Amino acid sequence: MPTYIGLTGYMATGKGEVVKILEKQGYKYISLSDIVRTEATQRGLEHSRENLQNIGNELRAREGSSVLAKKVRETIANTSDQKWVIDGVRNPGEVAELRQLVDFKMIGVSADRKIIIRRIMDRNRGGEVLKRENIIERLDKEMGIGEPPDGQQVKKCIENADCFILNEGTLEELERKLNHFIRLEAGEERPTFDEIFMEIAYTWGKRSTCLRRSVGAVIAKNKQQLTAGYNGAPRGVPHCAQLGGCLREKLGIPSGQRHEICRGTHAEQNAITQAAKFGINIEGSTLYCNCFPCVICTKMILNAGIDTVVYDSDYNDPLSKEILGQQSALKLRRYEGRRPK
Repeated sequence: MPTYIGLTGYMATGKGEVVKILEKQGYKYISLSDIVRTEATQRGLEHSRENLQNIGNELRAREGSSVLAKKVRETIANTSDQKWVIDGVRNPGEVAELRQLVDFKMIGVSADRKIIIRRIMDRNRGGEVLKRENIIERLDKEMGIGEPPDGQQVKKCIENADCFILNEGTLEELERKLNHFIRLEAGEERPTFDEIFMEIAYTWGKRSTCLRRSVGAVIAKNKQQLTAGYNGAPRGVPHCAQLGGCLREKLGIPSGQRHEICRGTHAEQNAITQAAKFGINIEGSTLYCNCFPCVICTKMILNAGIDTVVYDSDYNDPLSKEILGQQSALKLRRYEGRRPK
């Protein structure tokens, strides 16, 4: 069982409920926001989310991105309490600071954006009624859109988490997912097949020759691995590092655009072509990948008859998401569980 558990996630995703579950298991609560609230009180400011966000950003800009986590870590070090849950982690610098604690694990909590917006509009916390546009603006700010590196960067914190939980169901489901991770870390429970295959996908990604992003993919069916792939130059072709750098970077092509201008073959494409090469039937299978598929991969996945895609991190390809939203044959699932190191 981890000694220290950090929590990161967007507003209205249920971090407070996670805290309640952990408190019942003997964890003592502390939040990085406590430091910010103290500062707001000293300045005579209302403890609104906007004021707290701005003060937190100001403290990080003035004293470094890890300042809040450092103060919390020093507070914990001066107490005799053995187990702590640390809420309010919003910047990768804070994650790095807290990882100095022995046996520290970070849990990321999220939900579909539509669900988050509905929860915020329904709960009317503190009598504050927010319009949809205001909520989206705040969520974008939490994600890190338009924010400086030392500002709010919750999306990056979630990507650095040791465990990812989607809280879109009941409180019982949330508690089951949380307890699975805790028991898994304690050696009291086995990993799920999703966790096994995603770990294998990340392992294949270590073979990547791409200079921008290391991606691995695994195709499995009936709890057995069928084939796998990673992103890199085609067989017998020099990869980018051997040719002096990434072609896309040299041409200034943004991520998620013009996929055909690339020397590499994507991990999902390689997994599918390996199945064709060795005569492996992948119809009705599940593809695990540590990244959301691009539009080219999406079209190949659909035509290959793959039933489900389980992905970890998001990838900004609007056309891929548009095509996926227009079909019903392929199911998409965001990966949940222990994230490979």
